[in-house]
Amino acid sequence: MSHVFMPSDVRADLMARDEVVALLVDDHQRAQHAFHQFARLWEGGDMESCEVLVRRTCALLTLHATLEEELFYPAVRKCPEIGASERRLINEAEIEHLVVRILMSQLRRMHADDAQFEPLVGVLGRYVGHHAQDVEQGILPRLTHAASVDWRALSSAMRRRRAELERQWQDELRVESAESERQQDA
Repeated sequence: MSHVFMPSDVRADLMARDEVVALLVDDHQRAQHAFHQFARLWEGGDMESCEVLVRRTCALLTLHATLEEELFYPAVRKCPEIGASERRLINEAEIEHLVVRILMSQLRRMHADDAQFEPLVGVLGRYVGHHAQDVEQGILPRLTHAASVDWRALSSAMRRRRAELERQWQDELRVESAESERQQDA
């Protein structure tokens, strides 16, 4: 059934739910794209662009993890419709976030000419890929049918917090828009 033919409050809830899901999935896709882009740049020997891309990707991952930890996971934990397997996935995701933060901390102190730089980016990419798969295939399918989630409040809170985090990380994230513009011109 199309959102158009539903009562406005139900439609607003579904649109908010879709926005939350899209925000999370979009971040996952952007991060995965960055890791693929890193591999291409690395093969091409563009170490400076690799470093810039890693800094930008770390900022994006920090922003994303903060949204999940502060807003999304607490909302999911309150949801009676989810089961033990989803709760386990949330616990694992929080541990993955911890490991990802440790890896990013190491990367932020390195340069591309460090022998551990490229392998560390690869490990980070695998952790992020595993996390994205768990959220998208293990948590979201069950949660998207949960009536107990206040989707409108969650969506609003996530938009507001994301704007705050984007301001906080603007220097690192700004590189993304400049790089995107440069690639589109090419």
